[in-house]
Formats: sequence, structure tokens, C-alpha cells
Amino acid sequence: MMNYASIAQMRWFMGKGCPIHSIEEIDSLPIGGTKVSIVQVRFENDESDCYCIIEDESKIGAVLAEYFGKKFSKESLLRAQPLNAEQSNSAFYSKGEFFFKLYRRLQVGEHPEAEIMQHLSQKTAQGFPKIAPEFYGNFSLTKSDETRTLGILEEHIPDAVNAWDLMVRTPNEKTQSGRQNFFADAAFELGRTTAQMHQALKDLEGTAPQAEEVPYDKLIGLLKANGKEDLVTRVQAIQARDDKQVAGASKCTEESRILAPQRIHGDYHLGQLLYKDGKFIVLDFEGEPTRTLEYRRRLRSPAADIAGMLRSFAYASAVRGDKDFENTAAEAFLRGYSQESRIPVPQLKEEASPYVLGKAIYEACYELEFRPDWFWIPEQALTSR
Repeated sequence: MMNYASIAQMRWFMGKGCPIHSIEEIDSLPIGGTKVSIVQVRFENDESDCYCIIEDESKIGAVLAEYFGKKFSKESLLRAQPLNAEQSNSAFYSKGEFFFKLYRRLQVGEHPEAEIMQHLSQKTAQGFPKIAPEFYGNFSLTKSDETRTLGILEEHIPDAVNAWDLMVRTPNEKTQSGRQNFFADAAFELGRTTAQMHQALKDLEGTAPQAEEVPYDKLIGLLKANGKEDLVTRVQAIQARDDKQVAGASKCTEESRILAPQRIHGDYHLGQLLYKDGKFIVLDFEGEPTRTLEYRRRLRSPAADIAGMLRSFAYASAVRGDKDFENTAAEAFLRGYSQESRIPVPQLKEEASPYVLGKAIYEACYELEFRPDWFWIPEQALTSR
């Protein structure tokens, strides 16, 4: 019998620091010689979350074989082994055969990652460039007309390199060959891949556009709480200047420009891609797990994804200690996106600019809350404005 109280110590539990009132199983499925359960965690503040629990995770292969076995090789599924790089979810795979992502925090409704990956697989079958793993199916439970997606089964891409590792750990001396620069070539291809992704997602429906949220007030509070009052005035000045601009970060109301609102990735950075044989494969379309499914399925400007990648280049540049890397990668990325989308680079820069600022403000909040040792990277963006 699973001790549900132990989930509060799990890495993927998102309610850390919140006093728990009760934990109750609300649904379960006996499968594969074990039990998959949905448990509801109620907190003292009357809020609640639902989580997926597998009583005996060593039997995950048998679980997958029983659930997906009619459409996928049971022998392959029985070879499932855990992937140790767990964060907000858990993952299991068999090299070159499949990858199963188990969602831990669950919500009722259509899951954006299953929806997007199925759509992209259909697009690939229609002749679009392949920019994501093939989608094999989703694991869901329905009770009282409420459906929760517990996980997705997809293609496993073997012997690929994470794009963050590629950009951060590749030494400079291995990137230059005559007039060719590896980083510029790779970033150019990444720009093309990003534009192809946006093109493929244009006809996927979503929830209504909303104004972007820029957490200035939250950042100011965090700065004060962390003894960084010297930056408060700086952030207030940025906010005041932003508020005066017609297209400022706090005024991104998603009104149609060249980059019209549509479905996008939503959490786009180097860590969300694999690199293999000179091509990029996009992963992790679930959006921010702390947000509602409705929010994660909303239509947004592709400029938000572009800005996310530009900020990711800034992070990689800072970690590398190479000031030239950011400009080289960013310019090449935008040229690649422009070539594929036929949108001029100056227009891309103009539309991405307020989102870049909004992303930097969000990053500053995140680092102060969860990774204070990394705050110096978004701090550079704040002090340079």
C-alpha cells in the first residue's frame, strides 16, 4: 500500500511549503500488476492539487504494455526503464523505441502537449518537415465525465544531444572552420526549425488570447526581500518607461500584427530541443505546469517563443563566459527564422523586443525564488536597460 503522505517529499510535488490538510485517493486503475491512482491533496488554505501515483513503479513496463499494447509492441514497452532527469514529471524509455512522460500534477481537460504532438505528427504525415518526435498516444483516466491525461507515449530519439549542452559545452576551438562558424550555422537551423513549428501550429485551435503578464510588482517585492534594494529603483524606471510605450511588455494584448496570435510552444528555450545530424527536434510542449490547461492552450504571438530563445542564448552566453556568443547566435537564429517565414529580421526584432523584456522580468523572479545563484544572469538584462 502506497503511503500517500510521502508525496510531499517527492521532487515533483509542487506544494512544498504549503501545510497539507488531507490526502485522498479519488480514482484508481488496477493495471500491470500494480495500481495507478489519482490522489487529491488539500491544503490548509482550501486550495487543492491532484497527482498521479503508481504504487509500484518497477512495473511501469507492464502498465504501459497493458494500456498501449494493442497499438504498440508489448515487448518494447516491457523494456521501459526510468530516466533519472526528473523534474516536474517522471519519464521512462527504451532507447530508440519509445519515451513515456508521466505527468505528476494533473488537471481536468485536454492536455496541450498531447494535443500539439498529435497535431504535429499529422502535419508530418501530410508532408510538413518533422520537427518533433512522433506521437504514439496518451494515457488518460475518465471519471464522471472528467478526463485527466496522465502521460504521453512518443518516439524516442537516440544518440541526440540536448541543445543547451550543445551550445554551452562545445569549445570555441571546435566551432570555427575557415569562414564557417558552428554556432551561427546551428542557430540559423534552429531559427528555421522554430518558424516551421509555428507554421505547422497555425491552424490548431486554442483558447482566446490574453494580455501578457509582466510581474514587475512581484520582482520588486522579491528584490526587497532578498536585500537588493539597489535594483528596485532600476526596475521601477524600466516599468515606468515600459508603461509609456505603445508596444511595451505590459501592453502585449496579443492584437494581430505580422506575428498574429496562434498556438505556440509556450516555454521555449535551448533545454527543450535535441540536436542530431545537423537538425533540431522540439520537445516538451506542455507549457508551464503551474498554469491552468486553459492558459497553456491560449493563442499567443510567436514572438513569445522567439523571445524565449533569445533569452536562452543570453543564458548560454553568460555560462560560457563568451560575450560574442549571444550576438552571433541571436542574429543567426533570426536570419534562419526570417528565411523560413519571409518576415524581415527588423520586424522580428521589433515584435520580439517587448517579450524579451517580459521574459527577463519573469526570469529574475524565478531565479530569486528558486535559484538565487543564477540571478546574476537576468540581472545583467535589467542593469543594461
